[in-house]
Amino acid sequence: MTTKMKLKLLIGVVITVAIVYYSVTSLKDLHPAALFQKNINWWIVALSVAVYIYANYIRGLAFTHGIDKNMDRLTAFQVMGIGHAVNMVLPLHAGEGIRIVFFPADYSVRRRTELMIISAIADVVAILMISLFSVPFSGFTDPLVLRTLRIVSLICLGLTALLVIVVLFVPRFHKYSEEYLNLAMAKMMVWVLLSWILLLISVWVGLISFGFPMVESIRISLAVFAVTNIINFIPASPGAIGLFEYGTILAMAGLGIDRTVALETSLLLHLIQYMALLPMGTVLYILALHGKYGEKLRNFFRKRRQ
Repeated sequence: MTTKMKLKLLIGVVITVAIVYYSVTSLKDLHPAALFQKNINWWIVALSVAVYIYANYIRGLAFTHGIDKNMDRLTAFQVMGIGHAVNMVLPLHAGEGIRIVFFPADYSVRRRTELMIISAIADVVAILMISLFSVPFSGFTDPLVLRTLRIVSLICLGLTALLVIVVLFVPRFHKYSEEYLNLAMAKMMVWVLLSWILLLISVWVGLISFGFPMVESIRISLAVFAVTNIINFIPASPGAIGLFEYGTILAMAGLGIDRTVALETSLLLHLIQYMALLPMGTVLYILALHGKYGEKLRNFFRKRRQ
């Protein structure tokens, strides 16, 4: 075994141990065992998980029905689903970089990078659009979160305007306006918005499974969606462990819900994410290795091990 290989293995072991230790200690502090002492309707939880998985499938259609109609649905699902699953077990949103491997084998690095950047921008726009709508209807009044949401929105609007100006008036970027600023991009945004609305519905169903009334759960889900997704912009722990719980507690406490109840609810909602993404990501990864682009992936990972 080469020195380079040994060093990679050592670094990998250290990172893995650190991630596992952090995750276990974080969950221990949050007392996840309390969930199983509650009267939770696990059939409704299963429905929430199913909606969450379907939202990821719909997110993939933003490629096939939007800016990249050459990509098949399964590949698009793999790109999104595997990336999200990796984010649940590795820190710093590592899945965003790993998903570049799962694009079609004949795509250049530049093409993959462009699609990833556009996809990320579309997600940010969709999250902000839904969050700006959600906060007023939820009745959430926390001044810090409201101010943060306004600041982030203004920054994103400014960057979007700057991007449009650059693309339209800088000659070397004209081709991007012809390729991406068109009807296909509008269709992509529709599918991206739909996928995030489904994720919001998954949160709503999860709240119902915990025992919250159906109508009240609408307000709570709107607040939880807005706050947790703003906080999740911070690249941090695997699956945003700790941050997600903090955001959920902040959102629910802002609606007058007891913090203990909010903590238990946050654990359930986070568990739903793991129940959806880890099995889904595993299945999609296996399909990718044995599917149309399997040989390309195997060659990539062989090179990484050398």
